[in-house]
Amino acid sequence: MAHPHRTLRDDYQDEPATRVDQKKGSAPRRLPAFLPTETVMPTVSYRAPVAATTAPVAAPKPPPAPVQQKFVPVIEECSVIEQLPRAPRATPPEQPVSAPVAARGELTVVFGCRGGAGSTTLAINTAAMLARGGKSVCLVDLELQLGDVCVALDLEPQTSLSAVAREAHALDAASLRRRLVQHGSGVCALTQAGHVDDLDPALPARLPLLLDTLRGHFDHVVVDGVRDFGDVSLAALEQATRILVVVTQDVPSVRRAARALSLLGRLGIADARCSLVVNRAVRRAVVDDAAIERALGMKIAARVREDGRVAEALDAGALLVDVARSRPIANDLAEVAALCKVKEAPRASEPRRGLFGWLKKGGV
Repeated sequence: MAHPHRTLRDDYQDEPATRVDQKKGSAPRRLPAFLPTETVMPTVSYRAPVAATTAPVAAPKPPPAPVQQKFVPVIEECSVIEQLPRAPRATPPEQPVSAPVAARGELTVVFGCRGGAGSTTLAINTAAMLARGGKSVCLVDLELQLGDVCVALDLEPQTSLSAVAREAHALDAASLRRRLVQHGSGVCALTQAGHVDDLDPALPARLPLLLDTLRGHFDHVVVDGVRDFGDVSLAALEQATRILVVVTQDVPSVRRAARALSLLGRLGIADARCSLVVNRAVRRAVVDDAAIERALGMKIAARVREDGRVAEALDAGALLVDVARSRPIANDLAEVAALCKVKEAPRASEPRRGLFGWLKKGGV
């Protein structure tokens, strides 16, 4: 039986690979066929470490030349290339800009004073009621990353807001309609959601022309997603014919509304262009309507009550005016839509006639 601590090297330690017999001219002995020549056999022992024996190796090769020397001519060549004169870059030809369409439609901005105020619900249903009243309406979502307009309407956007803004100078009515997605109520929608990769840094500069183009082709343009005073929001606020300031019956919302109204005044936007709308209103609230009017110094223009059908409409991708058609909230939404309607002047050809005018016409 083999010794438990005996190793493979112990079996062949008396037959090294290069040992020659003492007699002259005798050939060297060979190791067994299964053990190749010039093989390093490390010693395995459980008693004491033994140095490994190696076969003689060839003389070490000289170290290779430093790698940096290979790139010196390339660096020198690049420095020479940088000094050569370069031809000026060709600038892309300017696109022909057509004459802007005369703005005729109303631009309504729904300004939510805090998250969860329900400004998107108001914007969607206000646009739908205007469209069902025989008006052409376009709904624009300025919440560029996570807009909810198309989600709430169960629509799939065809193109992005930035793409339409880049082409606004050359769009006619037919080409503009093809780029918008249309709801069954007749409302056309435009959003950036779903196309975040196409977000254009030049959008704030192009947005005024886009809004003018939309107003030239639609009776009403309703803008949602404005909750701050960034560059995109300012472009819409400055052109708005009506700003719906949406508040709820809580202190944070009223305080934000006060700051918003103050900033709007500093921007030169008159109070006559602003309308205060209380959304999700309930009876006997701690912050009631009178307290809101005192804090903001403005009368409430419309009041939309709380209704459980709001969440049902959002989950179904339906309009609240359809889900709650017979409920009082439908009348509240009609009052909000009335704030956006164009105020038509009385016709000069048909002056108002009182009792005397009716008698003069031959009523009796």
